Amino acid sequence: MNALFLIICAVCFNFQDSLEKQLEKMVWKNRVVVVYCPKASDAEFKLQKKWLSEVGKDFMERDLRVIDCFEANISTEDALHLKERFKYTPNHFCFWLIGKDGEIKLVSDKPVKPEQLFGLIDSMPMRRAEAGKN
Repeated sequence: MNALFLIICAVCFNFQDSLEKQLEKMVWKNRVVVVYCPKASDAEFKLQKKWLSEVGKDFMERDLRVIDCFEANISTEDALHLKERFKYTPNHFCFWLIGKDGEIKLVSDKPVKPEQLFGLIDSMPMRRAEAGKN
């Protein structure tokens, strides 16, 4: 399940698009988790990815997608977008949850446990309406 989850996340994005374009394409379709860290080898990033990979079904039920950003692969345009939209200058781990409406719902400078993430999402009116339809 973990490998399938990571493949699904990777396939969902056109890595040629800027971060801003990727996010624009997902408005009203997906909730997005953006994870930034200086290096993929950082302990906080590894922990966050481990937690997210363990909850594939719950993740997919909530229409969640992940965008990973690393200092080594972030463009000048994407760094500027992080600074302007997210009020963030890339220099340490950061986690953002963006709702289907495109608004930032959660910001954390530490890895976020799935229970906290899902609890917040499940409290949102749009998610409650979605859950009622299923």
